[in-house]
Amino acid sequence: MLRNYFLVAYRTLLRYKGYTLLNVIGLTLGLTCGILIFQTLKFQTSFDAYHAQKDRIYRVMTEFHGDQVFHTPGVPMPMSKALRADFSFLEKVALIYDRHSQLVTIPQSKGLPQKKFSEESTVAYVEPDLFDILDYQWVTGNPKLSLTQPNNVVLTRKMAEKFFGSEDPIGKRLRINNELDVKVTGILADLPENTRVRQEILISWSTLKNYQNGPGKNLEDWGSINSSTHCFILLREGTKQSTVEQALKGFLKKYKPDDYKEMAHPILSLREVSFNTDYDAEIGYSQLYALGVIGLFLVVTACINFINLATAQALKRSKEVGVRKVIGGTKPQLFWQFISETGLITLISILLAVLLVELIMPTVNHWVHESTGLNLFGSLSLFTDAPMLLFLAFLLVTVTLLSGSYPGIVLAGFQPVAALKGKINTQQVGGLSVRRSLVIVQFVLTQLLIIGAIVVTQQMDFFRGKDIGYNPSAIVLIDIPLPEKATEAFRTQLQRVPGVSQVTFQSHAPSSQSNNETSHRFDTRQENEKWSVNTKLADPHYLETYGLKLVAGKNLPESDSTRGYLVNETYVKRLGKNIKPADVIGRNLKLWNISAPIYGVIKDWNNLSLHSQIQPIAIFSDHKRYYSAGLKVNTAHLPQTLAGIEQVWNETFPDFLYSQYFLDERIAKFYQTENLILQFVRVFSCIAIIIGCLGLYGLVSFMAAQKTKEIGVRKVLGASVSQILGLFGMEFGKLVLIAFVVAAPLSWWVMTKWLEDYSYRISIGWTVFVLAIVITAFIAILTVGYQSFRAATANPAKSLKSE
Repeated sequence: MLRNYFLVAYRTLLRYKGYTLLNVIGLTLGLTCGILIFQTLKFQTSFDAYHAQKDRIYRVMTEFHGDQVFHTPGVPMPMSKALRADFSFLEKVALIYDRHSQLVTIPQSKGLPQKKFSEESTVAYVEPDLFDILDYQWVTGNPKLSLTQPNNVVLTRKMAEKFFGSEDPIGKRLRINNELDVKVTGILADLPENTRVRQEILISWSTLKNYQNGPGKNLEDWGSINSSTHCFILLREGTKQSTVEQALKGFLKKYKPDDYKEMAHPILSLREVSFNTDYDAEIGYSQLYALGVIGLFLVVTACINFINLATAQALKRSKEVGVRKVIGGTKPQLFWQFISETGLITLISILLAVLLVELIMPTVNHWVHESTGLNLFGSLSLFTDAPMLLFLAFLLVTVTLLSGSYPGIVLAGFQPVAALKGKINTQQVGGLSVRRSLVIVQFVLTQLLIIGAIVVTQQMDFFRGKDIGYNPSAIVLIDIPLPEKATEAFRTQLQRVPGVSQVTFQSHAPSSQSNNETSHRFDTRQENEKWSVNTKLADPHYLETYGLKLVAGKNLPESDSTRGYLVNETYVKRLGKNIKPADVIGRNLKLWNISAPIYGVIKDWNNLSLHSQIQPIAIFSDHKRYYSAGLKVNTAHLPQTLAGIEQVWNETFPDFLYSQYFLDERIAKFYQTENLILQFVRVFSCIAIIIGCLGLYGLVSFMAAQKTKEIGVRKVLGASVSQILGLFGMEFGKLVLIAFVVAAPLSWWVMTKWLEDYSYRISIGWTVFVLAIVITAFIAILTVGYQSFRAATANPAKSLKSE
């Protein structure tokens, strides 16, 4: 019986090639998006789920409570030792201290050039207990011993091959930043794709004790909290998260008696860390929910499109159904016959969708990684991926039943006599009202995506066009690996390069994702302010290089050490509403235990992305912390200018690797997630439009067939082609308008919620909705125009001859 069903289904689909093609295209597009989105959700929710003890592993975070709450994933370096000593309910505690932009040098035999590698984010100092908390696969070495001694390092297999090729790496030496020598004592298997802990050069924590002038200077400093110092804890069996968080309140009072009221140390599970955007997660729950809803929209839209086309096709198959019933076919047989046809179309569509996913996913994943650094999809191994196989089976069954049930019931319900005489009417094939409702649902979903795409586009245009308080274009940033060489002689050499007009030495550019926050005290006040200040270390050329403007006072004096401060307007406003910029000039500011006068007040600029409000900022000099330089350049002969800068840098720092960045490109990366959302919403909107057009085509085909005689009568009575076209236009205009009335308020609410995440945002004006309805109407006109015109220009004699 099943074989007969599918054999007949195969022949039927071949007979109606156009119908089959339209259905396969619609379903394939919807299912491709559904599979891609499922792969994204599956991969993103799998991060760090492979650890055997994942339910007991947590990260300790830090919150600063002032008039606002400031979050950081970092903790003080002494914390792990204190946690071990104070709390028996913690089975294991380990710190990871990330180090960014590290130079790794491989010593070579005499006469051979040294191998140098710039490692952006793979180097970290780790406590050996980390291997008892997280699951690492060891190729060579002992997790209990390999990192117990100073100056030892463990590499992943990938790093070992990168540094040493096919040689045995055990016992080989690396040099970090031309000042620290470490010996390889272990090799780890390569890290899985789905882990947030991506460091691959792990140096023993005990090395820091002998590195007090470098990364180890804050080992015993409870006041220094670096966002790169991460604390992992393994709870003992039966210990609750609330128990730990309550204990950490007393812990803070013990070790931070002066600041414990303004701080907190929440703990987050590995899963919570992956999606908590307060702590630098790349993608949050809200984005995943939105993706899931869009995927559902597109699959449902494809199913609706199938139903519309199938019920329109039912008219052509009425005689076939009548014959089958006359020779003994039953309703269940006819129903399952149509379900088998739907199942065959769905199976073909799923196979094509999987093929499309296999073809486009690597390219899309590469593009996403290049533009955002995010691994969105992971890798797809279809035949070994049980969740994906189950999802495809679920799609096959669900889409077949969802798409095929209603048309199957309609076909099976035809009366044989009426079917054989060709007297099947509109109501017997489900009626126009059902198909109209389905098309309205399609266009509601489509207009939601269109309005979403318009709002995201306008917000991104707003980001690009907003004045951030200075001009970041034509600014080149270069690293200074040895701050003691940030001298006037080096500045002079750089300024001699043709095209370089200004040079400033600094810790950070005015707008940066790397920021330091600290407590401070203004003038003669007895206590520190309840809010922190963002610190930027820079020389007096900082203002001129970036075009920052003074509103009161004067610039910093030339000095290698801190002799005074510049603050921004927001700093002054936070001191009190009656205090003006001129009032703070000459008053003392105490910061980092250094009290010095405020020299000037700078006009506000956006030091963070436009997600956030402008922070209070203090700028001051300290040549020991100038880790980068900003150069204002003329872009007329940019390649020659950049080559000249590189030559001077290489002569000054011959043992390091040169790299350069453009400030405006770095600022653009603040919004890389929004850019990614915009591109995907645009693509999904286009796909929804295409599927919706197929559904409209099905409805107009049905209407044209049903109104053939009515149109013939109207033409005989003198109706013009334009009047006939007006009938169709009024019909579809109503559907588009009803869909818009539903979609407009819903999309306004959704996008308003999305915009609330931004401190600087657009308002959703009426032009958004006008543009959306115009786009939708234009698409509808293009879709129904041809079929409507054919119906309007048909010879009435042919349509009325049977009468």
